[in-house]
Amino acid sequence: MTQSHPKLRSPDALETVVAELKQAGKVIILTAGRFESLDETLREMLKRARALGDVLIVALYGEPSEPSDWQARAERVTALECVDYLIVLPEDALVPLLQRLQPPYYALLGNFAEQDLPATEAVIAYGGFTVVLPNK
Repeated sequence: MTQSHPKLRSPDALETVVAELKQAGKVIILTAGRFESLDETLREMLKRARALGDVLIVALYGEPSEPSDWQARAERVTALECVDYLIVLPEDALVPLLQRLQPPYYALLGNFAEQDLPATEAVIAYGGFTVVLPNK
């Protein structure tokens, strides 16, 4: 996967896209993870996340400056029809990204407790919603 892949966006480019989508009345969902194994359960959870709105953004944990760290995972994620945009970022950059983009929905994939995750506080602070999509 090259850095010019049509679904891959930088933070600045993604901020522009999100502003345009919001202006058009689109509902944006953001989810995040390492996505090391993209099994059927995880693919279904991503489809369920996308069904919450109009556009699904996946934040893939990795070091943007080291493509060997994330390229193969990014190729698998962007190949999914339900994924509209992808951003690669270190795990500690998720909360700042949420604060910057302010997607209406932040989807947690798996069995999580909302109150245990720091991103939930950021989402609530700007008026968004955290949705937990458990494994079925």
